[in-house]
Amino acid sequence: MQMKQLFLLLLYLFIKNNCLAQEKHFQCPCSKIGLDERFADSNKVNCFLIPVDKAYKQASGGSYFLAVAVAASQNKLKEFPLLYLHGGPGIATLGKLKSYLNSHTWKLMREKHDLVFFDYRGTGFSQPALCNDLPDSLSAFIRTNPTANDIRAKEVSLYQRCKENLLSQGINLETFSSFQLAADADAVRKALKIDKWNVYGVSYGTTVALNAIRSFPAGLQSVILDSPFPPNAPWVDFVRPFETCFSVLENNLKKDLATEKQFANLRRDFAAAVKRLNEKPVQLLPPGANDSTNKRNYTGDDFAWSIWSSMLKPKSIPFVPLAIQEIANGNDSILQLWSTAFSSPDAHGKFSAAQSNAILCFEGKPQRPEDSKDSLLKNYPEFSSFNAGFNVPVCNVWRPDLPASNIFDPVVSDIPVLILAGEYDPVCPPFFGELTAKTLSYSKFLIIPSASHAAIHADDCVRHIAYNFISFPHRELSLQCIASRSKIVFLKKDLYSALKNYQ
Repeated sequence: MQMKQLFLLLLYLFIKNNCLAQEKHFQCPCSKIGLDERFADSNKVNCFLIPVDKAYKQASGGSYFLAVAVAASQNKLKEFPLLYLHGGPGIATLGKLKSYLNSHTWKLMREKHDLVFFDYRGTGFSQPALCNDLPDSLSAFIRTNPTANDIRAKEVSLYQRCKENLLSQGINLETFSSFQLAADADAVRKALKIDKWNVYGVSYGTTVALNAIRSFPAGLQSVILDSPFPPNAPWVDFVRPFETCFSVLENNLKKDLATEKQFANLRRDFAAAVKRLNEKPVQLLPPGANDSTNKRNYTGDDFAWSIWSSMLKPKSIPFVPLAIQEIANGNDSILQLWSTAFSSPDAHGKFSAAQSNAILCFEGKPQRPEDSKDSLLKNYPEFSSFNAGFNVPVCNVWRPDLPASNIFDPVVSDIPVLILAGEYDPVCPPFFGELTAKTLSYSKFLIIPSASHAAIHADDCVRHIAYNFISFPHRELSLQCIASRSKIVFLKKDLYSALKNYQ
């Protein structure tokens, strides 16, 4: 009898200890996923490497480990956790975790919610590594002054070699899609033993969130779609969203007699500035460089993309009309300050071109004649700088498979959803939010005046609307503060001084 009791006791202890070990099985030192241990400890951040199926519901095919960080709520009376889904595709999340946790938005959200962040598969510290040396190899080749045709051929060969190497390691690019990223997120939820969570997605992260709404609704309490890019978005280029944004800028300038008069020819000035700098680039130092021998050509296309970047932030939008006018008139004295302020690589997180193309080559193929590069050039010639076009040669070797047509269907659901769109957004215009809301029966769509991309960060008004929504997703929202938001006041002179004081 005693032997039997001893056996049962040992069995109980084994099962108990094994279960406890299993609960912490995925936890890891935060240094394993690129986070400083002291920062993590002082900020109550726990780190995990969580296995997910390489392909959804195909456990026999092996797993990838995803880098996950959970920042504990500041309040013991916790509500449902909040998952953050980054934009992209191709952008890592955890490298920017410190700035997130120090921001006004996420400090507020963390008051009552554990915050969950993870690097999408193929980015940051999540597996698999997708030829991280590819961009450097291409850049090194470009420095040898090859022809444009040689550059294109080299890029194709690098992607071809990368794909062959990945396949030899059992890494199949066909497991990269917005649906698969949503499946990964749901696997993370289950591994963390979270019954339900709220989800915040921004930009491309909203595409992942909408796939979660469509395919994994059981784990969702509520969803915030900030600057949405729905699967049924009619555009996948940069040209038409910028056209929409630029039209908003022109219309708002006309609401004030002084700005209407001063910037009456803004579109013409934009085209003139880009044309002049493309024909005769200016020598500038790259951001962070201080050796005059490192100067490089700054072209009209560079200037166009800097305008695009400046439109992303409400605090820099006031400079845009004057900057366009000054450069159109030949005042290049501001360009060094301007280029430094609005040309920061990896500003939103470390970028993986290979992961981005694994998804965009699959889901971003032009679907209509008007989506072609030639059509966009014909219809929007002044914005040709943004007409990168679909990279057919690379995509033909990297991800030639075609998606099923139903992935582009609108997402239908009655889950509580808050949709935010910034008035000036040059990436995901408010029209995309309107389109998204049509088939989400329990959604609230808000256009935020004077805001741009990632509208939740516009001010405390928008932050608290989002905060109240995830706490009480079925309650009516108080929206009075949106109508009283300040209008953009455009700068009319002395741009150089404004840029010197810009941070």
